[in-house]
Amino acid sequence: MEEQLWINDNIKTAMMLTVVLYRACMFFTGSWFDGVSPIYNAKYIAVFARYLNIFHVQTFTMASGFLFYALRKEKSRYCTNFQSDVKKRAKRLLFPYVATTVLWVLPFYITYSGFNIRQITYKYVLGCAPSQLWFLPMLFWLFIVAYIVFQNINQMKLAYVQVYLLQSGWGMYLTRSVSSISCKLRQQ
Repeated sequence: MEEQLWINDNIKTAMMLTVVLYRACMFFTGSWFDGVSPIYNAKYIAVFARYLNIFHVQTFTMASGFLFYALRKEKSRYCTNFQSDVKKRAKRLLFPYVATTVLWVLPFYITYSGFNIRQITYKYVLGCAPSQLWFLPMLFWLFIVAYIVFQNINQMKLAYVQVYLLQSGWGMYLTRSVSSISCKLRQQ
């Protein structure tokens, strides 16, 4: 099990690095900040960024889910008290999100996009487009869902849950791809 956790940590680390690489690519595609055009617009970097976007977030999330499952089943962590475990996870994930959003992200957002309370609430309070630290609330909600799902689950039920999640993920991916293509076609 230790070797599997080591491999999983390496996968998570590699995916974190691809997220950083993806963000660096976005700087040259004009997608980094709203309303700011890049000095140098590189089409080949945009293609590379789209390629990274195919797998880097999904793989990072899958590795995080595996780590949670392994720690819960093999090491008996996160199975004592739901409230206590959620508080620990909130301190570890949501506190850095809120602190960084208030001290770093919002000042930049307000400087470049203006003060719009509806957009700030939508993007940062509800977490619908939370800029650089989107993965922290995502991991928190993933933890909550996984905690509930794995509470009383046997192997057969786990297989059903995995199939459902794979189908749902594939469906969301297809929906997002089709809607993105249709938006681009409407703009032309």
